[in-house]
Amino acid sequence: MIRKSFTKLKRIIFSGLVMSLCTFVFNPTTPANAAMVQESEPNDDWTTADNLSLNTWVKGTMRRKADDRYYRDKDYYKFTISQTGETSIEIKPDDTNTINSSWDVYLSDSNKHDLCKWSNVHTLKSSKVGWMPGTYYLRVNVWSGTDGDNAYNLIVHNTPSSQWEKDRYYDDKNLSNANILSLNKEYTGNLYDKQDVDYYRFKLNGTNAVSFKFKMDDTVSKSCVWRIDFQEFNSKNPLIPKYEYVSANQTINIPKCSGDLLVKIRSYSNAEEAIYHIEASRKPITPEISSIKANKRKVSLRWKKVSNATGYYVYRSTNPKTSFKKVKTVTGGQTSYTEKKALSKNKTYYYKIVAFDKSGSKITKSNASKAKKIFVK
Repeated sequence: MIRKSFTKLKRIIFSGLVMSLCTFVFNPTTPANAAMVQESEPNDDWTTADNLSLNTWVKGTMRRKADDRYYRDKDYYKFTISQTGETSIEIKPDDTNTINSSWDVYLSDSNKHDLCKWSNVHTLKSSKVGWMPGTYYLRVNVWSGTDGDNAYNLIVHNTPSSQWEKDRYYDDKNLSNANILSLNKEYTGNLYDKQDVDYYRFKLNGTNAVSFKFKMDDTVSKSCVWRIDFQEFNSKNPLIPKYEYVSANQTINIPKCSGDLLVKIRSYSNAEEAIYHIEASRKPITPEISSIKANKRKVSLRWKKVSNATGYYVYRSTNPKTSFKKVKTVTGGQTSYTEKKALSKNKTYYYKIVAFDKSGSKITKSNASKAKKIFVK
């Protein structure tokens, strides 16, 4: 008997049913009994794996050999992810299954590395993971329920999205193939295994201060802790902070990073299969006043140039802690300022500098420099 291709659906040509069938194929929430693709035997090893279409239910059955009571059938499936996005696996007993069947389900990559294993599952809705584009395999083994019809329904849910990380086998991941991310955009990740580590590289020009936001997904209901490490891409030097332990939504401020920022996220306690979101933004580093002088009741000050700064704000006060007033905006690459008007004599003044970066109508400010004081005679 000629084996028919697994991926071709039997088309039902009947007025009013064509549209409902199309709706099923592209809607992963459609009930499994609305339409079904039957597995094709033999599919007992990698080489005979059935081609499985994404977002399409398949009905599989664990078969027995009459002359071998210890025989355990295995069903292999192969599917391809063509775009970055989120992927999850679902399995449940078929409506015809009248016994309490359970299965072992394995997910592997094209190199046959086991990525995930779900053991003794009667029903399964796996956590979402952003698997990178490529070919993957599913293996279904019977765990219990061999004495009868133990048919199951299986589906690979997949939704393309540029927001998700590109995940792969944990032993193939390192800083050199880190996910390259842009600033000011939220990304989503998930540690699929206790040994998994996620690597990210944020592209930056020059020297910047970085604000790194970490947020747990709304689906996370357990108590978990992530460890997040930070280092410079070029020098590989650890940053300040070198790492943080995170168990809630948190913003981590990195005062200075030269070049691209590398971020490493791993589970410290129970954080596997807990979806998280990250976002990074930059701002100019904190300026440093290099000199301050007074001459004829006029104050002059200089500061060190800040990378990526469009300009600087000069603030003055007679109180070292409060009441600082902006007295000048300096642009054009200048890093100095002299008061035009004479100040009151026999008085102490305090100055601060704030660097800013203007892009369109958006202005990003640095933290203020340490206040420098000067006494005007």
